[in-house]
Amino acid sequence: MNQSPFIEPFSLKKIGIFAHLSPTQCAQIEDIGILRHYNEGEIIFYEGDESSYFHFLIDGEVSVYKSSASLDTIMIHHFSAPSLIAEVATLKQIPYPASCESKQTSFILKIARDPFLNLLQKDPSLSIALISSLTQKISALELALQRHTAPNAVAKVARLIRDDIPSFNRLKQIEIAHLIGITPETLSRILKKLKAEGVISHSKKEGITVLSSEILISYCG
Repeated sequence: MNQSPFIEPFSLKKIGIFAHLSPTQCAQIEDIGILRHYNEGEIIFYEGDESSYFHFLIDGEVSVYKSSASLDTIMIHHFSAPSLIAEVATLKQIPYPASCESKQTSFILKIARDPFLNLLQKDPSLSIALISSLTQKISALELALQRHTAPNAVAKVARLIRDDIPSFNRLKQIEIAHLIGITPETLSRILKKLKAEGVISHSKKEGITVLSSEILISYCG
């Protein structure tokens, strides 16, 4: 992991929460922010680490996962830039409840918690943007829980196709399998089943297209 000079202020505009900032406000963020570069496979933080920083994913992709008692990993969410990561733990000042790994070359803006909270008090629009981000994360977590509590593997795959085709088409099959807690072999077998039954069309070039929403929903359980 390498520490880089702070990005130019215009880069902050890539993150929705900073899109409205004035040059003065951008300068304030510069004063409390550190841009870090992560290679593919590098850990950004571990489950149980102290949450002293807000993490803003500027570029790249990361996965958030938990480790079970049997040392298996359960994928919680996959983030693409721009995105705010693990802000709930930082706001509540509790250890990170999951680990975060860079899935490709990524740049993350780390902002110290207390100085950033001071800025939020001075700028209500920043607070509203942060609340919006938290709301989206809660919705994403609810969907992730629904997938993991599905009655069987077919239902897990069907629910992911129903809820998030873009992620399904963007991620590798091994990443999709980890995301919903099944093996890549099981995922491949289920996709072939759904394709054979005319529920979906599926190809590496075009990804997944739903051909029968009614049948797909019936598989969601």
